[in-house]
Amino acid sequence: MFAHILARIALAANTSAIPLRILPVGASVTFGVGSSAGNSYRKDLRNMLTAQPGSPHLVNFVGRNRNGDFPDNQVEATSGFVISQIVEAARVAAPLFLPNLVLIEAGTNNCNSGGTVPLAGANLTALINDLFRLSPGVTVIMATLLENKSASQDACRVDINRQYEGVASGLEAQGKKFVLVNMRSPDGPTTADLFDSRHPNDRGYAKMAVVWGQGIQMALEQGCIEKWRAQLGMS
Repeated sequence: MFAHILARIALAANTSAIPLRILPVGASVTFGVGSSAGNSYRKDLRNMLTAQPGSPHLVNFVGRNRNGDFPDNQVEATSGFVISQIVEAARVAAPLFLPNLVLIEAGTNNCNSGGTVPLAGANLTALINDLFRLSPGVTVIMATLLENKSASQDACRVDINRQYEGVASGLEAQGKKFVLVNMRSPDGPTTADLFDSRHPNDRGYAKMAVVWGQGIQMALEQGCIEKWRAQLGMS
């Protein structure tokens, strides 16, 4: 089943392979709560990118934590973190690892009690601009928040997603190296793909990998993602 889902990404063979030093940033979803081995979307995404027909990418996940049953399982995510904590963690990790690609999934825990999070978009905008400075040449891909089985929590997530769409419009208008991916697209997880009310199961994480892969492919086609710098051992 997972191989079939991953095959749908169809990464273009005419896109030149670029070594990807990926910093996955977030909370429990990025860490892998709900997946049988703690892999989150990361193992499926890595397999997809390294198996690209014609031009497989060299992939290295980076971060201060580890989770999952694969060797390259580093991640910058802590269960329970809200946006402010994710922002702080990312600001520390970016200059340590100097990624050329950052994947951000943030805001789910801010909605655990429903309500609204008025500054979600502003806080993520500030973080993203900091990342451009802290890891020069970096491309940032941010995800909208997943569907939730709780009506009040989902309404909060929908409001945050509207803010994130505004973030994307502003950054794209400035020509920044940024892509917003929609985890509520037809390729993304639904509530039927959840382990509980909030976290995906293995099938849901595989679908997340597809959506992240689409965003990476878009960034590659736009020429956004730069090679690692020489000090990182890459040409």
